[in-house]
Amino acid sequence: MSRVVVIGGGVIGCAAAERLTLDHHEVTLFERDQLGAHASGAAAGELSPSVLDSDNQALAMFPEVVARIEKDSSLNVEYRTQQGLRPAFTPQEAELLKAGEGRWLDASECRQAEPALSSDVLGALLLEHAHLTPPRFVRALARAAAVRGAAIREGTPAIGFAIEDHQVRGVTTSRETIDADWVVVAAGPWTREVASTAGVDIDVRPQRGQLVALDPGSTVLRGSVFWSNGYLVPKGDGTIIAGGTEEDAGFDDRPTVEGIASLLTFAQKLVPALATASLQRVWAGLRPLTGDGRPIVAISEVGNLIVATGHHRKGILLAPLAAEQVAELIKGTR
Repeated sequence: MSRVVVIGGGVIGCAAAERLTLDHHEVTLFERDQLGAHASGAAAGELSPSVLDSDNQALAMFPEVVARIEKDSSLNVEYRTQQGLRPAFTPQEAELLKAGEGRWLDASECRQAEPALSSDVLGALLLEHAHLTPPRFVRALARAAAVRGAAIREGTPAIGFAIEDHQVRGVTTSRETIDADWVVVAAGPWTREVASTAGVDIDVRPQRGQLVALDPGSTVLRGSVFWSNGYLVPKGDGTIIAGGTEEDAGFDDRPTVEGIASLLTFAQKLVPALATASLQRVWAGLRPLTGDGRPIVAISEVGNLIVATGHHRKGILLAPLAAEQVAELIKGTR
């Protein structure tokens, strides 16, 4: 058993904390704000298969992870499997989609599956995917970890490290220094800032993603619709979430007129009747993006400091896999 300090209370940090308690580690998690306060809380919660093995490996882990944390936390994360559509508006898009996996629906079948879909759609790929509610998922991970003995400390930023012989011996907050055998830095786009205080440079930066919640009125969307880099996601409360932009705006997480306007245009292109929907909420989150676009889950040059960041738009999807990778790194060096 090791003393592990996790820095970051987003989905990656909370998933790591929860997984590490299964190995009976003594876990303390520090979050400077509230759990899921940033990108994890701003996500739509789509869990979609892809051509990447890592995505599909992570997706396959969800039924077990969800069953475990719902049992231990007594929280419902609203996980469900469902069908969605990836439509084509041009012959070129149609050919690309037909070459992929999934069932192709022609224009008439599209309208039967999703009557509100634009009449400009030439066809669509029928997708099997899953969905959950991210804030609930993050809270359930943290609560399950706490039930197994983890200390979850919100409103407690880590401000430095006690380092000796190229090893972290402790993590310092404004009140105390906590002894640590291992440290996991999972602070999203702030990972570079946190790790730098240990002399570690991580190539990660923020990228803003904006979202909007719509009250569709009488318009019904039966399932999620994906097109280009965006999506429409119907939620259990009757709203439809439109997302998400990709903007290099530094650490500015404010929604903008331009960003929200682009999402409203996108929503109307896919479902014209949403022109009469009412705006319920607009918000944005900062996703962690690495230089090569690939996540980092690795031991740093400081021998007991693990970095887990850079999952960008796929943080919710890849969280169980990232947590397992962190656990294996610690297990493999004990």
